[in-house]
Amino acid sequence: MAQPKVGNIIEHSEPGMRRVASGKVVQLLGSQFVYEVHKITENDKEKIYTKNKSIRMCLYNESWKKI
Repeated sequence: MAQPKVGNIIEHSEPGMRRVASGKVVQLLGSQFVYEVHKITENDKEKIYTKNKSIRMCLYNESWKKI
């Protein structure tokens, strides 16, 4: 099971919800990591976060990749 490093920029895909989020990894936990969202594309609509950042979690075995 791959793990990112704090500071990596990642893309987290959630195909069941037709959503892809990208952001910077801010914390590593036992079986998941926490990232600060920079951009979300959901149902073909893109939202870019510039001021108020959203925080999300991703399991290491979910669909994600380093970009």
